Amino acid sequence: MESQKSVGSTDSISVPQPTLDGSIGDGCRVLLIRHGRSADIVPGSAESADPPLHEIGQKQAIAVGARLSEARIDAVYSSHLLRALHTAEAIASHHNLSVGVFEDLEEVRLGDWSNGEFRRRAATGDPEYVEWTKTGRWDGIPNAEGDQNFRSRVSTRINSLAAQHDGGCIAVVCHGGVINAYLANMLGTERSLWMMVENTSITTVKLSTTPSVLTLNDCNHLYDLLLK
Repeated sequence: MESQKSVGSTDSISVPQPTLDGSIGDGCRVLLIRHGRSADIVPGSAESADPPLHEIGQKQAIAVGARLSEARIDAVYSSHLLRALHTAEAIASHHNLSVGVFEDLEEVRLGDWSNGEFRRRAATGDPEYVEWTKTGRWDGIPNAEGDQNFRSRVSTRINSLAAQHDGGCIAVVCHGGVINAYLANMLGTERSLWMMVENTSITTVKLSTTPSVLTLNDCNHLYDLLLK
């Protein structure tokens, strides 16, 4: 008597290995893009709160815009800070899109280390700054918003924007700290500051039933990290 094949048997059926073939499918692909290099500042000056793009940053913004000019992008979002907004506009211009601006996408709110003070401490090797960097978290800075609040703020906003574009692709132009914190929250890491994010680099995540990271720090429009 001939035996019956089990239900769902794949005998004689060729099954391909799944690959990242460029198709989006369900969920939303999110391009997390850091702004171009910001202008040099004098800590404590009026412009230190929201510096525009440096001349180099302007060129970087043009380069990432050209890089993504033929990509599928359904919407472009940005923080309200000039360095991010102007980078986002350089991308959106290739797709005839306006830029959606959200303050929730701004960099970590640094309290007493705002207005260039954080940058000053980093540049001078300030002992308090050096000790703080060992934690890899945003807690411990006087009157800053703190690590968990920062993670929740940016993750809630980015996930909400992605949910509006199921099956599509969006560009979110923001800040190095934002990209770090979002991935830390997504991956469940202890440190929220765990990688250097290059200006205008593209980090791609796919938000679906099982969220995944597709690329990290892709800056080939500036230089090849493997060959530099």
